[in-house]
Amino acid sequence: MRPGAQAAGVAVIGMLVLSACGSGSDSGSGASGGQKTLTVWTYYTAGGQNDALEQQNALWAKSHPDVKIETVQIPFDQLPSKLLATATTQDGPDVVLDNVVVDFPTLASAGVLADLSSYWDGYADKGLFPDSAVWKFDDKVYNVMSYTNLLGLYYNKDLLDAAGVEPPQTMEELTAALEKLAPEHKNSVLAESGAPTVEGAWMFMPMLLGQGKDYCSMTESDLATNLQTVQGWSQGGIIPRETATWDQADAWQAFMSGKYPFGINGNWNLADAKSADFTVGTTRFPAGPQGSHVFPGGEAIGIGAFAKDKDLAWQYVQEAWMSKDASLINFKASGQIPTRSDLADNEAITGDELVQPFVAAAGETGAWPLNKETAAMQTAVGQAFSAVISGQSDPAKAAKDAMDGVSAAREKGGGSCS
Repeated sequence: MRPGAQAAGVAVIGMLVLSACGSGSDSGSGASGGQKTLTVWTYYTAGGQNDALEQQNALWAKSHPDVKIETVQIPFDQLPSKLLATATTQDGPDVVLDNVVVDFPTLASAGVLADLSSYWDGYADKGLFPDSAVWKFDDKVYNVMSYTNLLGLYYNKDLLDAAGVEPPQTMEELTAALEKLAPEHKNSVLAESGAPTVEGAWMFMPMLLGQGKDYCSMTESDLATNLQTVQGWSQGGIIPRETATWDQADAWQAFMSGKYPFGINGNWNLADAKSADFTVGTTRFPAGPQGSHVFPGGEAIGIGAFAKDKDLAWQYVQEAWMSKDASLINFKASGQIPTRSDLADNEAITGDELVQPFVAAAGETGAWPLNKETAAMQTAVGQAFSAVISGQSDPAKAAKDAMDGVSAAREKGGGSCS
């Protein structure tokens, strides 16, 4: 998720699925034959991210044959609550990949993540990572990010060429392209997530970011105007009504069907895009008056507060996630963009034409609200987005409901935003 995350629901191939609470009872402890076990929680579904995870674990296994990695796949919407429950059970994962841009304030303040400050301070490569890759709460480090995920516009070059349409660079150009393609591709022009969740909000908000608006500065009028555009897409045969329930994985499957000229989705699908039976192209999210901006997403890595061998867990974080080799494995298998600065000029990245729009987007991202109720703020916008797509609400009412929800969440979270 992600912001940046795809909703989970399938078992991870080749990984041991355990009950969420209590699954780390042997974490870091000696097992039969002297073997140790590290338990990793994630909500990854099948695809490039899982392929990367398996390869990164194999990299770790080369130098740590005596350590078994048990990966627990937990549904996306359940991972935060199960991790919070470990505060009571005092038994959880050794390592967890969490949806940091949504859940960090809650998880860090609940005492379910270990303080990584001393580990990070002593990490030889810490200078290679931007400040945005290090997540702090009360001046203590609890999460680090080895990669980032961003949104962009995918397009089916074969369909665009047949219609004489150029890949759009601005919202005006996108609007013109959508309208031109609508008669030939009724209700199948643009594939995107419109779920009433943080996923839907993540897809919608770049429209406002391109106008210089974000969660801290947007108004009810700003929302209503952009929701009117979305209503036009729904009523004008550009997006199907079922978009209102699609998560990012659903939207990607629709685009990969070859029926949709355009799809809004993330760089984590780049590896899968190469398997399409049509020519795939990518460009940045179409720019508004203030340029092209998307929110940075991706999972962050943390160590469970009740891990029994935190030193071993940190070794895993360093070698299987933060290292140069691990970051390249992740990129090649999933398309997720490394945050290490010494990989910016790596040929594997610079030589991939499809990834370039996402790399460019990483340098011009929007700012997330600094509030413990960030998830609730996003959900309020996602619900409005979905309601307009489905026709359950008009743009004016949906905008009012969304801003009421954003304001209430902001105050509940202490009133801070930027």
